[in-house]
Amino acid sequence: MCTKIFRSHPVVALLAAGVACLAFAGPASAGIGAPVIADCDAHDSLTHQYSLAQLKNALATLPADVQEYTNCEQVIEKAITNPGGPGKNNGAGSGSGGSFLPTPVIVVLALLILAAVTFGALSVRRRRGPPSGP
Repeated sequence: MCTKIFRSHPVVALLAAGVACLAFAGPASAGIGAPVIADCDAHDSLTHQYSLAQLKNALATLPADVQEYTNCEQVIEKAITNPGGPGKNNGAGSGSGGSFLPTPVIVVLALLILAAVTFGALSVRRRRGPPSGP
């Protein structure tokens, strides 16, 4: 049954593949802030350069004990908001700087738009019926 759907509607198969990719892409980027947190926790400052994505992820995933007992939250916020500031880490690492949406989300949105346009065109084509001959 499923193979029949995927053969007759390649867009559905493409969407299913995109959703599967999105499911596996999320956990891969989940720990990108861990080195920032470890560095700050060990030194009470950032001793290396980190990308903007790493800094933002570290701030978003900062453990409660590190947040309460260290100044890491302020150090990371300063690195994010003051990219030209003094110190070894100025927050001007190799951040993507593009969209606020993660790439997998953009891909899934593009696939959904493509599917909507395709199914809309098929619907219009079915409504018109076969071309009439002379």
